[in-house]
Amino acid sequence: MKFGRIKRQHGRISGLDAVLNRIISRCRYVTRIVPGRIKVRRGKTPSVFKIQYPTESGIKCLYTSTGTVQEVFLVCSDQAKALDWLRHEFGPEGQEDGSL
Repeated sequence: MKFGRIKRQHGRISGLDAVLNRIISRCRYVTRIVPGRIKVRRGKTPSVFKIQYPTESGIKCLYTSTGTVQEVFLVCSDQAKALDWLRHEFGPEGQEDGSL
C-alpha cells in the first residue's frame, strides 16, 4: 500500500515518520520513500538520520533510534540535487533527532 509518497505498508521505527514527513514536505527532488529492513542493535544510540550511498534509483539512508536501525530508500527525480539537499539538512554524518 502507498499513501502519498511514503510507502506505509512496512513497519517504521519510532521517530522515523517525523523525519520522512520533513523530507517529503521540503525536498522536491525526492519522489518516493520506501522504508526497508529493521535491525536491532545492542545498547542505546542517539536518534540519527544518516546518508549511506547513491543507488540506481536514488539514495539509501539509515535511521537509528534507541538501539534499532532501519534502512530508508529515497527514490529521486534528481539524485545529485537530492543528495545536496540532504547533506545540507542533515549533514554528512547525520543529525540527531533533537534538531529534526
